[in-house]
Amino acid sequence: MLSGTLDGLTGSDLFADRLAALRVRRRPIVSGFTRRVQDVVLLVCSSRSGSSMLAEMLRRTSALLHLRAEFNPYLRLAGLAYPDSGTGSDQLDARHLAALTPGQRLVFEEELSLDVGRPDPAVDDEQFLLDAAWRFAVQWPAMRFDLADWLDTGRRVLAAVRTRQHDWNPAHPADVARFQTLLFEALAACGLPVRLAYYDLPHASRRPGPDDARGAPGDVLVEEPPFVLSLGWRYADERDLATRPLVIKTPSNAYRLGFLRALFPNARTWVLHLTRNPAASINGLYDGWLHHGFHAHRMERPLSIQSYGVDRPEDRWWWKFDLPPGWQEYTGATLPCVCALQWRSCHRAILEYVAGSGLPYLRVHFEDLMHSPQRRAAVLAGITGWLGVPMDEALREIARHGLREPVAATVPPGLGRWRRRAEMVQAAVGPQELELAEELGYADDDVWV
Repeated sequence: MLSGTLDGLTGSDLFADRLAALRVRRRPIVSGFTRRVQDVVLLVCSSRSGSSMLAEMLRRTSALLHLRAEFNPYLRLAGLAYPDSGTGSDQLDARHLAALTPGQRLVFEEELSLDVGRPDPAVDDEQFLLDAAWRFAVQWPAMRFDLADWLDTGRRVLAAVRTRQHDWNPAHPADVARFQTLLFEALAACGLPVRLAYYDLPHASRRPGPDDARGAPGDVLVEEPPFVLSLGWRYADERDLATRPLVIKTPSNAYRLGFLRALFPNARTWVLHLTRNPAASINGLYDGWLHHGFHAHRMERPLSIQSYGVDRPEDRWWWKFDLPPGWQEYTGATLPCVCALQWRSCHRAILEYVAGSGLPYLRVHFEDLMHSPQRRAAVLAGITGWLGVPMDEALREIARHGLREPVAATVPPGLGRWRRRAEMVQAAVGPQELELAEELGYADDDVWV
């Protein structure tokens, strides 16, 4: 039977055994996966700058490959995340990759190879459920449950969904959200304490009320909330890896560019730098720190960041979003100052690395994705032209209409939303932020949106 008893992850083989069982069942793994990738596009930015939105737009074309979500879970599985990395922050370089044991490197590469691909509405039910089981396992790593029972429950729920909705599409977020909601109701009936409030559900699927989220989902996290839904997915094969660029987006990767180049030794590395003006970014980060999700790093002692953890004191044990070098000096700072540090540190790390790398580099502004269909089309055409892939009809469609649902957003995105907190946000934008803003193309703060 399924059991809702929680067990500490540290020192337990239960989680590792579950992932090993899933690796065997999900599909034949591409041997030497990272050596076979020929082009890697590193979509880098600061947190809350729109990388999830841009990545979701780029997922609409079959000319590119993606991870289903963030890169961070794979680092945690390999023992390369804070604090295990030993860097004291999110920083990694090629030496960390070289220090992995052969066993760690094998698991790291196999897990990555099972995530790279692109959305596919024609995925078979068994693969869809195995992928969903993997995602559930990394979202709730300390939860005790029997994998066979979980899959049996998923099959019953999926059969019921198909009976009710004959056009059910496993690659459509709204359809998958309905399945996920019914599945979690069935799992909760079996005693598993899962909470939909920790998921990034389409707006129509969100349920207000007693399912409020308090604090982090657990003391140990592999995937950070808001949790993603497991969509129908076509795995990349050897030909895909040789002919389609792989897009990897995670803001913390601003501190790992050397590591990522070493991870894909035969690939040409492209740096796609997404920027957003400091006022809007700081405001978005501020919202995220006060949100019930986005927990990233559990601290050894509670943080004393001003205005943080007032409504949820348990959040004070958690640093949210990326962990820049020098964060220790900000554990008692004001929250807007912490947000300014995160914006400034990410972009400075990107610019400094690119300056000495000789890598192909393209900078795009988030504001252009939001401004108008014409500007959005120009951004997407610029990216595809730069990469040498077609601007196909799927991308032209998303340029015309944008995304129907916001992705990993605390509130629906909008231009100029930061002005509601103008006094607070502007106080956090100091000389360092203004200098960097000018370097990034935001010299005139009167037009920040």
